[in-house]
Amino acid sequence: MEESDVCRKLIKLINKNSIRQINIMEVCGTHTRNIFKYCIDKLIDKKINLIAGPGCPVCVTPTSYIDSAIELSRKSGVIIVTFGDMIRVPGSLGSLSMEKAMGGDVHVIFSPLDSLKIAEQNKDKEVVLLGVGFETTAPSIALTIKYAKERELSNFSVLLSLRTMINVMKRLMTYDDVRIDGFICPGHVAAVIGASSFEKLSLISHTPMSICGFKMREILSGILSIEDMINKGEYRCENLYKSVVCDRGSIGTCRSFYYI
Repeated sequence: MEESDVCRKLIKLINKNSIRQINIMEVCGTHTRNIFKYCIDKLIDKKINLIAGPGCPVCVTPTSYIDSAIELSRKSGVIIVTFGDMIRVPGSLGSLSMEKAMGGDVHVIFSPLDSLKIAEQNKDKEVVLLGVGFETTAPSIALTIKYAKERELSNFSVLLSLRTMINVMKRLMTYDDVRIDGFICPGHVAAVIGASSFEKLSLISHTPMSICGFKMREILSGILSIEDMINKGEYRCENLYKSVVCDRGSIGTCRSFYYI
């Protein structure tokens, strides 16, 4: 069956099973992007409300952290290194892009390991890596710190603002003015921490969840899975991304370990 035919069938099933207003939150920026790219929110029944959650590091980085980074960038002899998505994030003091435009020594990198090269080339300056993100970026930041220690780089430091996805989701469930009936769990984070972590959260919170990939067919399958559980009064975390996500994540024995 062609991919388009599968998607049409899934949309038909989702709309057929839509019996009441439900809120489904996706907590992955790639899921959010592809939901809009494929117009999924326009194709499914209006009773299904898709909510974009805090799926990217920028969304959960507090203003105070940006202000601290800006203050550091204004110090003599300090080089700030950061991923590109942080450069325009506004704080109460402005943004790093504004500081760079005014002469601040701010470098955009593609890998945390790039910051070590900058530190080695600028021994007379303090190189500060902005370490933000979830479980997906934490390992590479930790590896960078390990290498910095091995190379005895005394002019390298990290301004940390890491978050764990499970705790962010827990916090969202505590807000009285936010009703979330189900979660599309982040595929990338699930590949690292495993499906079992989301399964435990689902059982504790009595909230249906699904782990899915990023193609249109996969996202629609995730929505259908959550809708079906809600209609049946069930809750669990259904792993629909088993080609990548193991129960134990990257420490498991499945083939996906080698791609993380």
